[in-house]
Formats: sequence, C-alpha cells, structure tokens
Amino acid sequence: MKIEASVIDIKWEKNMEKYISYRFGAGRYIQEPEVLENSGTEIARFGKRAYIIGGPNAMNAVWKRMEPSFDKAQIAYEKEIYAGFPSYKKIEILKKSITDKQCDVLVGIGGGRIMDLTKAAADQLSIPIVLIPTSAATCASFSPLSVIYTDEGKCVGYLHFDYEVNAVLVDEKVMSEQPPRLLAAGIMDAMAKYIEIANGKPKITLETDNISKYSAYRMAEDIYNILEKYGKQAYLDVCEKKNTETVHNVIFCNIALTGIVSALMRARRQTAIAHKLYESMRTYYFKESINYLHGEIVATGLIAQLRFNHNTEAIERLKQYMKEMEMPINLQDLGLQGTEDEVKVLFDVLKQTEFVEDTNEAREELAVALKEIY
Repeated sequence: MKIEASVIDIKWEKNMEKYISYRFGAGRYIQEPEVLENSGTEIARFGKRAYIIGGPNAMNAVWKRMEPSFDKAQIAYEKEIYAGFPSYKKIEILKKSITDKQCDVLVGIGGGRIMDLTKAAADQLSIPIVLIPTSAATCASFSPLSVIYTDEGKCVGYLHFDYEVNAVLVDEKVMSEQPPRLLAAGIMDAMAKYIEIANGKPKITLETDNISKYSAYRMAEDIYNILEKYGKQAYLDVCEKKNTETVHNVIFCNIALTGIVSALMRARRQTAIAHKLYESMRTYYFKESINYLHGEIVATGLIAQLRFNHNTEAIERLKQYMKEMEMPINLQDLGLQGTEDEVKVLFDVLKQTEFVEDTNEAREELAVALKEIY
C-alpha cells in the first residue's frame, strides 16, 4: 500500500508562523439550560434570514424548542437536513443553496461534521455563523478550522479560517440527554491536548518553548486534571440524563476551554500522533473504523502518545480511566486485527508527519509507542 502522508498532513511553514493570527474561539459563547428558547434573539444579532442545516437526530432534538424563537425575533429561515460528511462537493452545494435562498446568516446544528461543513461554507461566503452543538464529543463548534472528508467519509485534509465563529449556543438540557458515549469521546479529545502539545517530551517549559505554547500547555494541564477527576461522574450523570454542575463543568471544558487551548496554538500543533492516528485510520482503515468516534480513536492514540512522550507512568492510569467509560484501548477494540502488517501501515504514515523527527531514534521510538496499542 502506497502511503502519502501529505494527503492528511497539515503543512507547517516555519517562516510563515509569525503571520498566523490568534483567534480566541467564538465571538459569543452561551451555555445555559434554555438556550434554544432564546436562540432566535441571538441569531438576529447577525442576520434576518437564516439558513439552518443540521443532522436528522440533532434537528429532532432541538427544533420544537427553537422554532417559536424565530417568530418572536422576526427571522425568516430556510431549513435543510443533512446526514453526510463535510466534503468539498457538499460545501459548494451548500454555498449555492444559501446564495439562492438569499440568506444572510448560517446556523449549524449537530455534531462535528455539521460544525465543520457550516464553518467552511460561511467562511467562503463571508457571512456570519451561529453554531449549536448537540453533543460535547469535540470542540469543533469553537475552533476556526474544519476537517474535510470525501463524500464517503475518508479524511482528506483541513481548512483554516481567518476569523472566529460568531456565536456558539450550548443548550445544557440537550447536552444532558446526549448519548453518554459522545460525552466520553469528547472528554478524551479534550484531555488529548495536554498530552499531544508535549509531543516527544514529558512536559513543556517556558525556558524551552514560547509563551503561547507554554500557556496552552498549562491550560491543557488544568483541563486534563479536571476531566480526570470529574469526567467519569459527568459520564454517569449523563447516563441518567441529569443536568448537574459536574456536567456543566465538563461540557465547558470539552467545548470552550479546549477550543481556547487550540486558539492559543493558533489551531496548529495542538494535536500530534494521537490525532494523526485518527486520520490514518479514517484513510487507510475506513471500513474497520467507521463505527468509532473521533474521540475514541484519538483516545487509543493517546496511549501510544504517552509512550512517545516518555511518560510511561501515566499509561495504565489512562487505560483504566478509559475502561471505566467503556472506551476502546487498542487497535483490536477499533476493529483491526492488530497484525504487524496493519501496524506497519500506520507506522509508515506517522513516521512521515512533522511530529516525528527524521532520525532513526525517533522512528524507533514511534515503533515502540505503537506496540502499546496492539
């Protein structure tokens, strides 16, 4: 199998680093139990004719509570149900629909795929965007980038945007009723930043790294510690559909605080081997991995990432934490057989990324790290 890391790799130009701006998340962020009932008023800040797009489950979860607020705020709207992937083709189709309907604000409702699709379309049309996530599985609603897939669901790259999302509306009633599996995936995706920012070493210091990376690392460390302490209880609360203070705090960590960490890193290099494992699985083992969530694959990659960081004492504790939320912990749990041939494909991709130095020593460390998950 021919491996082309460039297909899924962000190209990092060192000489352009100083020109990349900091975009600190969302212009407005609201996280309350009755956000949906007031969503029309918030959307009216940005336009008078909304194009609303969401997944079928997401729209079923929110629309009855949202619809009266549009009449109250005197907003016209067009509505579309979409269950596919954020592909370049779909972005163009969505842009045409928005233009044809003469809408002046885009509203995305659902999970990470809808968030990524709507961010890309709004950016290219230069119109405001309001995002309403219905799960806390990722920080996609908060971050100024989109992951792009083929129509079939294979990861093909990223789009980075010049501006922040205009508003993120998080309804805590919806969040407390999300499948617990989604919350668990989001917890691990949020915890990943602390481990991945340190890529290749046990920790980040101000003496060896710049202030923005150091700040992101320290904030990510706080998020990691909070989620390690309270994440399981939030997971159990959501299992019972309880909207508790613990659920509130964990959702805030998953979406807002993790999004700010990404912003401090300018949406670059806040991820490393664990996220590259996700992209590789989606590209080279698509059929095997399609039923697993982004955060579940990333979480498995974190075990290898810890070994690559020489932070081996944390591995067993992380595995146990993941087991308590019924998460996969190795490649076999993600649908692979765990054979040497499968691991070699992943190794050949990962060794070409910017997260593994072009040395025999670094490649050997990567090989050892991958042994932790098969």
